[in-house]
Amino acid sequence: MLASGRLPQDDASPSPPDRLFAAQVLREEAKRAGFVRFGIARAEEPPRHALFADWLAAGRHAGMRYLEGTRDVRSDPRTLLPGARSVVCLAAPYAATPWIAEDGSHFARYSRGSDYHGGLRAQALAVVAAARARLGDAWGARVCVDSTPLAERSFAAAAGLGWIGKNGCLIDPEHGSYLLLAEILTDLNLPADAPVAEACGTCTRCLDACPTGAFVEPGLLDAGRCIAYWTIEHRGPIPDAWKAAIGPHVFGCDVCQEVCPFNTGAGPTSDEIDPLLRPRSVEHALPDLAALANKGANQLRQLVKRTALRRVPRDALLRNVAVALGNTGDPRAIPPLVALLGHRTALVRGHAAWALGELGAGDVLAAHSDRDPFVVAELTEARRTAATPRTPPPPRSAHR
Repeated sequence: MLASGRLPQDDASPSPPDRLFAAQVLREEAKRAGFVRFGIARAEEPPRHALFADWLAAGRHAGMRYLEGTRDVRSDPRTLLPGARSVVCLAAPYAATPWIAEDGSHFARYSRGSDYHGGLRAQALAVVAAARARLGDAWGARVCVDSTPLAERSFAAAAGLGWIGKNGCLIDPEHGSYLLLAEILTDLNLPADAPVAEACGTCTRCLDACPTGAFVEPGLLDAGRCIAYWTIEHRGPIPDAWKAAIGPHVFGCDVCQEVCPFNTGAGPTSDEIDPLLRPRSVEHALPDLAALANKGANQLRQLVKRTALRRVPRDALLRNVAVALGNTGDPRAIPPLVALLGHRTALVRGHAAWALGELGAGDVLAAHSDRDPFVVAELTEARRTAATPRTPPPPRSAHR
């Protein structure tokens, strides 16, 4: 959304506001709107963009092909706002309370509240509107959130909001990494802030704790090994090699943030968290796998409505539920999996078959038949798995 409000450039046109005063006004209005961090970067290629280009060239982005077409756009704000000279970077915290569901299931913390895209956009647009009321309209602006192709973490680091940690997250020394970002691109030539020094030091907790060993090296993530990729970005069947590794995760993964020393404090106060970013309900904060498996289409639609969970098609969400149930090692997961085995889509039925095999439910699998080739293959393999002598599952990770 372009909030330019530009007047024709003639002798009667107002002059752009003083750059120092404009920066101060934007900072004040950002704080008033609820953002806990504010910084300004130049609207030029950020220092880390070359690493992103190399990451794409090495194929570390797995199936996220859409990134390839936006590689250059992400580093040049002028493609999003012609004449852009500054990137105002903003950060808002979300609830980081480490709630653990009884069955161990896990939703990434940022998905517990209302969809942050709309909430952050509204907050940033409010900053622009309030600043215009004080500065006039002789400047252009465009608000961005992460659905816009902009290298927001790199710009945020360049603007001094924090540094890019070994887990690839932006880390603020005071607020940690449980932050959501938004940007205001503007044609105002605002004074840029200085970046902060990287402070991870010799710590490798995030790299060591990753359940799938997704980090090739510090700061370099192989998306094809990342739980967040398989549970959010990937749309088709999850390969057998990654099903068990997903563990209890239904949507995303916070492990590499949970172990970070900069996230071990008290976290943001409730006053610092925008109401839209707080958990919407107990169901969103503490998901129950059995309840999710038995939800009908309309119930699932209501669950994901106006939340970040909309990023995943409902069938893919139930695919994830089936995998998580299979990883519980708990026979009480068999009835909800039987319900998923009767689902209308082969994607869900096939993963339910795999999960039932992991739980040793040979009788259930023997009695079930299917015409879909994918499900038939999954049933065949699951029956073999169910017939294999069982070993106790490893204890669940404490990193939640």
